[in-house]
Amino acid sequence: MNIQYQEKVPAYVFVFVMLLVSCLIFLTALVSQFTSKAVPLTMPAKIILGIVLLLSVVVLISFRELVITVTENQIILGFGYFKKKFYLGNIEKIEISEYKFSNYLGYGIRYGRDKTIGYTPRGGKGLKIKFKKEKRAYFFISERPEELKMLLEKLK
Repeated sequence: MNIQYQEKVPAYVFVFVMLLVSCLIFLTALVSQFTSKAVPLTMPAKIILGIVLLLSVVVLISFRELVITVTENQIILGFGYFKKKFYLGNIEKIEISEYKFSNYLGYGIRYGRDKTIGYTPRGGKGLKIKFKKEKRAYFFISERPEELKMLLEKLK
């Protein structure tokens, strides 16, 4: 796998801070169970709290940055463990587009109101790509969308 292009697009700091605060709240609630001032919880509630804390940490670690990797025959998009691979030969259309909060209503991996799937760690310009045999187009943020578009058009 010969990497032609790689980019890491960080999430907004406030998104990271919000995720961190939620993890700290769950951790505090769980740790308080071992002190004299514990809020009474049943064992199933403690287990659920532990699972929610674990999932929150996975989301916190995974969604801190979007990684875009282009090899000689694939483009790989993803946040941490949540990656999607596409073959460059399946690209039908590439266009530069602007992120609209009203379309995705948030950040992360989102279904857009315009029927696209967005990989959006923050706002800004990005690429919208339609692939053969995919029902939806994919949109993702890039710090260098013009350069990436030219490379993808050359490699496809």
